[in-house]
Amino acid sequence: MTRFRPGRSPATTAVPRPRGGRGRGCLLALLLVLLPVRASAAINPWIASSVYDPQEWDSAGPYTATPWLHPPEYKPQQGWGMLAPRSAFTDGRWHDFTNLSGSWGGTRDDLMERGLALSVAYFGQLAANPIGGARAGGTSWRGDLATGAFLDLERIAGWDRTYLAAAFDWKAGSNSLTPDFVGNQLPVQLDNGDDPTATRLANVALGKQVLNNAAEIALGRMIVGEEFATLRLACTSLNQGICGNPIAGAQSISFPTFPDAVWGGHFKLQPGSTWSATIGSYLVFPGFRNPADHGVNFSAGEGSGALTLAEVSYLPAGGRKDALPGRFTLGGYFDGERVQDVESGHPVHGTGGVYLLGQQMLFAHAPGSDVGLSAWGALSWAPPNRNRVSAMAAGGLSYQGILPSRPWDGLALIAAIAGYSPDLRDGQRARGEPVQHAEVVLELNYRISLADWLWVQPDLQGVIQPKGRSDVADALVAGFAVGVVL
Repeated sequence: MTRFRPGRSPATTAVPRPRGGRGRGCLLALLLVLLPVRASAAINPWIASSVYDPQEWDSAGPYTATPWLHPPEYKPQQGWGMLAPRSAFTDGRWHDFTNLSGSWGGTRDDLMERGLALSVAYFGQLAANPIGGARAGGTSWRGDLATGAFLDLERIAGWDRTYLAAAFDWKAGSNSLTPDFVGNQLPVQLDNGDDPTATRLANVALGKQVLNNAAEIALGRMIVGEEFATLRLACTSLNQGICGNPIAGAQSISFPTFPDAVWGGHFKLQPGSTWSATIGSYLVFPGFRNPADHGVNFSAGEGSGALTLAEVSYLPAGGRKDALPGRFTLGGYFDGERVQDVESGHPVHGTGGVYLLGQQMLFAHAPGSDVGLSAWGALSWAPPNRNRVSAMAAGGLSYQGILPSRPWDGLALIAAIAGYSPDLRDGQRARGEPVQHAEVVLELNYRISLADWLWVQPDLQGVIQPKGRSDVADALVAGFAVGVVL
């Protein structure tokens, strides 16, 4: 059995520090949360995972391990972290802690040696639309506190290469800029169906490595958006229609994203460092996001069906440190739940879609370095008779270390277009309703790493033709995000 080495896992953030730098990051956002070390992006508010490399934790394999099933990177022997500010500032270690609260005086180190890792993080976003949208002048703060518990069952119970993850989430309710003011399709900030303050069981899942560590099986309450159609570099965006799952299907069907979990499982195969294949199936239904259920309604809702997905990924660098890393994924899905015909509004069963995702480092300041320029892109299509958004394209550039004095910060430029169904437009014209065409989002932001456990990200978004309607004024959205690893 592989012995646990605290701080070994390469979990990272969207705007990472170079390898060999003085810090290590951990956090994410979902959705996502991001912090420094190697090029990475986060989807959960507490786990950051590498953009180009899979996560690894003890008995989990170097290729097949699923990031959210394993804890974020952690550095041992941090004392009480910032809870003992005098010593933290005296010895100059405050910016290198991976957690604000450190090692809890050594308790956290002892727990991890025994196979239990705990993680707590807060992620918040302020957004305002001084210009445009359905109602100008809105301001919204959305906050998310997430906790996770990760058990290595090989150390705890002797179950070879087996692990368990459970997560809870608390989201503060308030005005939400997209539904209450801008009125657009792609949420400009943290979004969870615009529910009030709610606490949820986010996921509970068991994973196991099989086939000599070349494959993984996972079952339980799971989040589809962290399993499939994920593009971690897209989480340089604060827009929740782009971060994580920039595909048309996530806009039209019951596509679970953090913190909403459903019953399901996946099988992932990656026999080497060049390609991987994943298949999964999940029980979905229209009301699965109901905040009143708190994530513990385990029954199948009305109109439920199986959302089945499959994808194949190619890693051109093949794990070579002398090659620029990248990842390209082709995937598809079929949703068997009850949906609506978009033109007539009549209930029908089943829809599907396809997507192509890619991210690639274009150049690095030094061989094997994370400092440099990366690009990403996403294309997706879904049948126009069953999906209100039938096509989507998104992409961006991310430059880590554009300021030589701050190689762990990152500048990002992002664009996305969501195209509404032509069948939907036909029905709207027949009924004399406003016609929806396409919504465009342009975004510019800069992530500032103040410490390994703290980051701030100023952000500007331009929303052109909100909800695809020419009668809604284009909007400017300004704000910032902050993440704290507790």
